[in-house]
Amino acid sequence: MQVLVNNKAYSPFHFEKEAEFEMLVEKLADHIFGQSSIYISKKKKIKGSEIISIPDGYLIDMADPKNPALFVIENEIVSHDPFRHIGIQLLKFATSFDESKVELRKHIMNEITANQTLLSRLEKGCNNSTQRNIDSYLDLAVFGEFKALIVIDEAREELHNVIRKINADISVLELKTFTSDTGDFIYQYDTLYDEDEENIIQPEFKNVATSPDDKAKRRARRALCDTIVVPAQKDGFLREFINNNQWYAIRIGAAMKEKIKYIAAYQVAPVSAITHVAEIDSIMPYQNSGKYLVKFKTPATEIQPIGVSNPDKSPQGPVYIRYSDLKTAKSLDELTQY
Repeated sequence: MQVLVNNKAYSPFHFEKEAEFEMLVEKLADHIFGQSSIYISKKKKIKGSEIISIPDGYLIDMADPKNPALFVIENEIVSHDPFRHIGIQLLKFATSFDESKVELRKHIMNEITANQTLLSRLEKGCNNSTQRNIDSYLDLAVFGEFKALIVIDEAREELHNVIRKINADISVLELKTFTSDTGDFIYQYDTLYDEDEENIIQPEFKNVATSPDDKAKRRARRALCDTIVVPAQKDGFLREFINNNQWYAIRIGAAMKEKIKYIAAYQVAPVSAITHVAEIDSIMPYQNSGKYLVKFKTPATEIQPIGVSNPDKSPQGPVYIRYSDLKTAKSLDELTQY
């Protein structure tokens, strides 16, 4: 498949060496993970037990500064075997994580203090939190549950199958590269908060602005959200959301999986409103699709319908909001305006 940008055709480019792909991830780190994050790319052996973990990097996400989160990063190319290479490494990371935390924290702090840009980011996150200093702030991130991100140039079904069988919080971000006949490159990539767009149709079909500032604001807003709104057709809504207490094949941003606690249904036209909400019991991979199945703790509760102020604006995919706002909002627009 070719991509046309400014009347120039670009074709898919596949990396032959993982090291080259790792350099690209480092180059685009702020675009993929956000400028409120710290990405450490150097490989280090962390000896916290008999198991030695050698990840490609570590990420500290501070989009919600009061709740910093650590992700183990594995950068991969599609030519690698999803089980023998990727699956086994991830299993080692997950099983050695708890025993390695003390040494891991020491390593991460050394890397941060040696780089003024990273140190400034950590200090900024700490200053916007309730922690007394950067040491306790880093502890808050490191001494949490294991989370991992696979950044890969092409995510295939076989990879999702391997991840589904590992009982750990692992997400996949695709970073695709395209090149022109003149040697120019362009990139298409997933982001940590999936914040490139709000999944809402705009009047006159205008695209949502995706400038760096717009994406940064959207990322910060999503980091404070605890509810995912999903558009639902009538038949699927009645069958799954109401009768089976679940909803599936949902795309969920990697950083949002542990943040969302509720799911709300936006019934499409002619209802055109959020009408029900349920507390989430679990979020699991859905088949080998890279999407998720959400199961409810209890049957969904009907709420006062929350419509859209403009009939031309409606959710076309997942939208993130705050549960507390459902009690006061008069329209879906209000739920995304902070």
